[in-house]
Order: sequence, then C-alpha cells, then structure tokens
Amino acid sequence: MWLVGVNLRTVILGVPPTLPALHQALRLSYSAAGLLTSLPIFLMAAGAIPGAYLVSRVGARRAVAVGLALVALGAALRGAFPNALMLFAFTGVLGLGIAVAQPAMPSLAQAWFPARIGRAIAIYSNGLLVGEVIAASITLPLLLAPFGWQVALTAWAVPAAIVLALWLIVTPASERAVATAGAWLPDWRSGRMLRIGLLMGGASLVYFGMNSWIPDTLDARQAHALIPLTLGALNAMQLPVSFWLTLRGDRMLGRRWPYVVAGAGAVLAVAGYALAPASTAPFWAGMAGATSSLAFILNLGLPALLSPSEVARTSGFMFTVGYGAAFFGPALGGFAWDWSGQFRFALLPMLAGAVAMLVLGATLPRIGVRRQEQTAPSVAES
Repeated sequence: MWLVGVNLRTVILGVPPTLPALHQALRLSYSAAGLLTSLPIFLMAAGAIPGAYLVSRVGARRAVAVGLALVALGAALRGAFPNALMLFAFTGVLGLGIAVAQPAMPSLAQAWFPARIGRAIAIYSNGLLVGEVIAASITLPLLLAPFGWQVALTAWAVPAAIVLALWLIVTPASERAVATAGAWLPDWRSGRMLRIGLLMGGASLVYFGMNSWIPDTLDARQAHALIPLTLGALNAMQLPVSFWLTLRGDRMLGRRWPYVVAGAGAVLAVAGYALAPASTAPFWAGMAGATSSLAFILNLGLPALLSPSEVARTSGFMFTVGYGAAFFGPALGGFAWDWSGQFRFALLPMLAGAVAMLVLGATLPRIGVRRQEQTAPSVAES
C-alpha cells in the first residue's frame, strides 16, 4: 500500500521540474503549462466516482491493478512522442489511473486491516507524501539534466510497472479480502457522505491553495527570496505528521479533537500568513502543511468508519469534492485578487476551507469511535 501511494504521486510531481524544458521543446505557453500540471487534479476529481463504480464491479484489489496499469502506460507514453497533444493525452490516461486506484485504497484498508485502519491509511498516505518529495527532489538533477525531458517523464513508468507486478503477486487475490459494494453513485441525501466530502475539500483546499499562491503572494510582498523556503516548509511538515499517524492513527481515527486541532491550526496558519510580516511566512506555511495533512490522512479512514457498507462510493465522493476544491478553489482566489487588487483576498478560499475543517470536525459523529473500539477486540480474538 505504501508503494502504491508513492507511485500515485511521482508521476504528477515529476512534471513541474520539466516545465522549462517543455516550454522550449514543445513551445508550451504558460497557460498550457498550468493546465498540464492541474489536469491530473481535475481528472482525480472527475474520475473518482467512476473509479468507485469500477470497485463495485471488479473489486478493490483489481481496481488498484487497473489504476496502476493506466499510470504506468500513461507515464511511459507521455514522453515517448515529442508532441504536446500526446503529452496531454497520456497525462490524462495516468490521471484517470490515479482516480481509479484512490477510491479502492480505503476499501482495502478496511478489508485487510479491520483493527488497524488508521495505521494502514497513515502508511499509505505517507507513501503519497514521500512520492511527492522523491519526484520533486530527483527529477531535475538525476533525470532531466543528464537525459532530457522525455526520459525524465517516462522514467516514472518503470517503478509503477514494478509495483503493479508486485501487487498482483503479493496481495491476496481471494474475493473475501475485497470489500465489494453494489452501490457506487453517491447518496446525495446522506449527511455523513456530504460531511466526509466537505472535510476532504477543506483539507485539500488549504494545502493545494497555499501551494498555488505562495509564490505570487510573496512576490507581491517583495519577499521573492523566501519562496523556496516557504514552499519547502509547507510540504516538508506533512512528513512528520504522517509518521506520527502511523503510530497513533488507530487511536485518533474517528475522534473529534484531531479535527479541532487541525481546523483551528489551519485557520491560524492562513490568517498568520496573510497578516503577519512576510519574514514569518515559512512558519505559517509549515503550520498549514502540518494541519492540512493531519485532516487529510484521517479523512481517508473516515469512509471505513462512518460508512462501512459503502466505503468505495463514499471514498469516490470524498475525492471528487476534495480534488474539485483543490482544482477550483485557487482559481476563485485569483478572481478575488483581481477584483479587490489585494493579495490577501486570494487566500479567502483557503480560510474558508480551514473553517470547514474546524466546524465539521468538531461536530463529527461519534459512531466511528465506538465501531472501531468494538472491532479491534473481536478481530484480535478471532
């Protein structure tokens, strides 16, 4: 599960370091480059519910295999042709692969580790975060510089294909280990499903929105030199949170207080970033990264607790809302900045996401805690 998480992010975060080379080789405009980096996020939102449908038809384990196959195929072919159309087309293929695989992972955490859902989700999420760090760190010096942009993009297909083979060989193939649900369309009348989706939307909005707007807002504050440190703090502070949750995730999953901490911390972080002196930006960005990742990782386990009979479709809805907010939220911030002429208005969607985390988390149903406490001893006894 950790290796799957790694490969669902390396294929995305390996693109930004290649953009200068793509501008030259394919004459990509800046708007086209922005679309290329945001296309996988949009497809992860648009494809999450169809991904839940696939889980309902073939099972979660096979859905992950299909997703990894699409990721490997898309990554291999997007750099095979020196053509912008092919680059976008196969980036779309790998984006759909990620969208297919993600709704299946919470189902597998529930099926394979019913007494350790929190830990399983935290380990998988740590893989997502480590994949981001690996791709952002080594693409430029180890792949792009010596081999060029085509190798730098296609190289990420190799580990994805290896993990696909390991997945088919190592993971249990019995249907008993696959939590397959018949329903896949979201139940729009379900308050629990809506709550889980909005919680994920708030956490995603804080993280992706800050990633989007830190460079421009620091430029507007005459603090361009702080951009690398601030972005680094935002992303690096996610890792210790994920490591901590691998140890404590089972006890924290489904409880209210972590969301109160995450929501209050995110509100403070976004407000501090907007209002405090620019020299303190790395501190507030680090707080935003830590608090949003705390909520994000715990959100991944909520479908198994709050909707145990419909994990796949609840996860699909959760990812649709979450990545939809990540895709559209920063754009709304840009409109607000243009309308007001003040950079602080670009941060309003992120502040709204932080408030949503706080309010929805503070009123989270307690049923998840009771179910988890009841499940653990029965599994241990069996």
